[in-house]
Amino acid sequence: MKKICLFICINILIFNSLQAQIKIGVGGGVHQASIGEKNNLQGWDINYKNYFSPLNGFHAGVFAEIPIGKKGNFAVLPSLQYTNKGREFAKSYDSTKSFNSDTSSILSSWKANYVELPVNLIYKLPLTKKVNFIIGAGGYVSYLLNSKTSYDIYNASGEHQSYNDKLTYGDQVKTYNKIDYGINAIAGFDFNDRILFTANYSKGLANFYNAGNGSTFKHQTVGAGVVVWLTRSKTAKVKATAKDSDGDGVPDKIDQCSGENGTAATNGCPDKDSDGIPDKEDKCAEIAGLSKYGGCPAPDQDKDGVPDEDDKCADVAGLAKYNGCPAPDTDNDGVNDEEDKCPGVAGLAKYNGCPAPDSDNDGINDEEDKCPSMAGTKDNNGCPAIAKNMIEEINKAAKSILFDVNSDNIKATSFIALDKIADIMLSNKALKLDIEGHTDNTGAVRHNQVLSGKRALAIKMYLVKKGVAHERMTASGFGSEHPIADNNTEAGRAKNRRVAFKVTY
Repeated sequence: MKKICLFICINILIFNSLQAQIKIGVGGGVHQASIGEKNNLQGWDINYKNYFSPLNGFHAGVFAEIPIGKKGNFAVLPSLQYTNKGREFAKSYDSTKSFNSDTSSILSSWKANYVELPVNLIYKLPLTKKVNFIIGAGGYVSYLLNSKTSYDIYNASGEHQSYNDKLTYGDQVKTYNKIDYGINAIAGFDFNDRILFTANYSKGLANFYNAGNGSTFKHQTVGAGVVVWLTRSKTAKVKATAKDSDGDGVPDKIDQCSGENGTAATNGCPDKDSDGIPDKEDKCAEIAGLSKYGGCPAPDQDKDGVPDEDDKCADVAGLAKYNGCPAPDTDNDGVNDEEDKCPGVAGLAKYNGCPAPDSDNDGINDEEDKCPSMAGTKDNNGCPAIAKNMIEEINKAAKSILFDVNSDNIKATSFIALDKIADIMLSNKALKLDIEGHTDNTGAVRHNQVLSGKRALAIKMYLVKKGVAHERMTASGFGSEHPIADNNTEAGRAKNRRVAFKVTY
């Protein structure tokens, strides 16, 4: 009895502490109780297992619904119920084969009555304004009030004997545990916050009977019930007393536009731009604004999102963090200081506000410097000046280069001059060499063009064999396009048949 009182006290405390929010009701229902038994007894499956059947029972008690959260879709559903559980047994015997020859049938039942405390977490899914679908699960704990077994034995002669035995409790063999516990599942419908119809399932997790042979016995029920709520939830009470004709959530008694769908902020009147100013008073009903401007946005002349009243640069678009003024640009290079990695030195946007790099520090930035890794002069596009004596040596060597007549075969007498050019190129690997082949105007133009190109290429290949990288040289043939003397004289034509070199970096 002490444990029963404890259950009742716990429920009373929970109900009273949350009475302002919960619903309280009474209810009950019917169920079929059975027992899940596992054992290793010989002949169990043949002689006993299939002769057990569910016991019809009922449950009744007090219920509560405790909402969780403001929306109330989730709730805790506890109850304190009287419930009975157990099972039945019925078997007929062939008197000629029975161990008790005159027994024709046995009917028995195993009944246990509990005070049970199930607690379920439920979810309420609205189907209509008045109907919610309920589904949930949880656990239970129960206290055994009393239990008994009954037997009805009939023999072949028609005699009938009845036995009723009360069950004993304790921790010994063939005794019953006072406390049982398990899990629940529930589903059903709540109508108008007044009546709850449910389908219920419970399964015990504890072994309630100590058989002493390793067997386990666990309760199981499947049933249905109905709960009548004696008090409605706080939300339901508000809905019942707050009539809202236009369905905007604002009760008619405070709705200043009861025939129109509005908002609570505007006392039930429409507010298209949701700025808290009713459309009937809003001069800019389609655009959110301020009451001081009649519902229109604050003026913003430069359209930078900073109202003119707060904008220190009202005529120029800026940023809120600078009170409506543009971000500062200390070096006036067009890149504001927030993005300028060199805010004190004018630079370029492509270099994040820093000047274009000058790798060789010759005063000519790398973008314009044809020799960015070597200091040079502006007149030479950032490349070092080529020594005058080097140019003279190369030009002198060029005059000594000769070919066989009408051929690109270099005469052996030219090798000394070409070796000199190779030495110059190898001693200064930054130099580049453009090789040009030229002819006089004797012969076909196409022939002269091809021949001059072959001769320039022959010289390049000679220098490559001497160790000069081919990518440092170009070979071009111009035929008779660029004469340097009169082709009408033999002396002039001789000057025009030449190889020219241009040294660059």
